[in-house]
Amino acid sequence: MEERLGKANTLREEEKYGESTKEYTETLLECVKTDDFEGMVHALGGMSLVFKHQIASGGEMFKRLTLAYAYESYNVAEENKDKISPYILAIGYRCYGDGLLMSGKVQESVEYFEKALAVTTADRCEKGNLKAHIGGIKYKLGQKEQGINEIKEALEDIRTGDMTTYAPRVWETGCLNKLAIASALEGNKSEALLTINESVEIARTHNLTIRLREA
Repeated sequence: MEERLGKANTLREEEKYGESTKEYTETLLECVKTDDFEGMVHALGGMSLVFKHQIASGGEMFKRLTLAYAYESYNVAEENKDKISPYILAIGYRCYGDGLLMSGKVQESVEYFEKALAVTTADRCEKGNLKAHIGGIKYKLGQKEQGINEIKEALEDIRTGDMTTYAPRVWETGCLNKLAIASALEGNKSEALLTINESVEIARTHNLTIRLREA
């Protein structure tokens, strides 16, 4: 199961969305048959990300699908939290928070990212990714100084990970993009340009196509 989910994740990050969706769907069906709740949370969350990555080109329908799959991931996790690990429970919370955020429900989303951070057993690097989301949301909600500081702390946390691997680089560039946007909104255009250039260079070096598109 882990191998199939890993394959689906890789295909998603390579933007092979049709193939990725097929792998997630087949994995989900197997997990439902065997009551593999952890696998269900992963597969449903992965499907949510497939649609999230296409929101820019697909519009409102992709937002709705992102939220729908995220909600189901959360539901499975919440209803079976005594049968799954805290790490997987956190994935369900994070997925729903992400779905709410992508749907414009910013205020509602922060609760679920905070729940994810509270229960996860992830390492410092991965926790940094959750912190970055929380910081970004706080900035959007008007808590600008606190939000920026939390994103900077998150960047430090993420950089404690193995930066030769894919995920930490995605999280790192996500932080840098958030900081660049904040700098631009605060009128610090030179800082914004330096930060976004750093993000783009990392994305190019490590072939992070999704981040390049965002930048």
